[in-house]
Amino acid sequence: MILFCLLIYKVGWEDTLESIKKVSIAHLLVAIVIFWIAFYLKSVRWKIISNSFGIPLHSYQALKIFFIGLFLANITPGKLGDFGRLFYIKDQLPNQKVGWSSLIMDRIFDLICLVFFSLIALFYYQINFKILKPSSNYSSALLLGIVLVVLLFVLFVFRKKIKKYIKPWWEAFNSHTLGVKGVLSALSITCFSMVLIYGVFNYIAWSMSIPINHIGLFLGVFILGLLTLLPITVLGIGVRETSLVIIFQLYGLPSQDAIALSLIIFLLQLVSFIPGAIWFYLSPIQLSQLRDLE
Repeated sequence: MILFCLLIYKVGWEDTLESIKKVSIAHLLVAIVIFWIAFYLKSVRWKIISNSFGIPLHSYQALKIFFIGLFLANITPGKLGDFGRLFYIKDQLPNQKVGWSSLIMDRIFDLICLVFFSLIALFYYQINFKILKPSSNYSSALLLGIVLVVLLFVLFVFRKKIKKYIKPWWEAFNSHTLGVKGVLSALSITCFSMVLIYGVFNYIAWSMSIPINHIGLFLGVFILGLLTLLPITVLGIGVRETSLVIIFQLYGLPSQDAIALSLIIFLLQLVSFIPGAIWFYLSPIQLSQLRDLE
């Protein structure tokens, strides 16, 4: 939030508002529909994963609860509220570990796609802008090496206790029946839904007539997606704006357009969460109730 305030102070509200006015209501409505299609696809993926764990989740229930989880995820740091989905299906779970495993796997597919596209983005930006330069200071590498050695030593010393604790969770996680076909289906759905979600940035930038390289913008926002997973912000406020400003500066574009684009996406996210907020209002829970699932 501090980053956001500093950016607005430096750029100015007037220029940012002028940039926001470039987008039409029609384009905003189309963008919201794109978000909803992507979220529907993700609910289908969750249903596939849940069914493979023996959780009898049907399509409408998956859609409804996924939207609730989406709403909760985006009002909590690190999207931890997403695990509130478990409360709504606790009576359908074979056991609690299986329930947690199904959600973890659901999140892993997102993480795999985010990391995949982010790595492509890093290569793209390194080739085009040489953003990573070799350093003669090896203190950071030395510190990282020491941390890794200490971590490996701790794991070795407590390996029996760790194995005893992890084993039932590992067995629960591997109790699914996805198979190769199910994994490929889930990955395909994830990639397509993420192309839609992150492609909204390009669509809005195009509607605002921002002359940015759309490949660079599309890949760059995946790195932004990874950064917003850090539990230091809600809805990516500050982190998203700063990241977009950096991307725009690489292409010699004004910061006010970057902040305007970020604010528009932020507002679109809020609107797209309305179905989840309504369903949550009709069937509210407290996040503290997740303790009952352990």
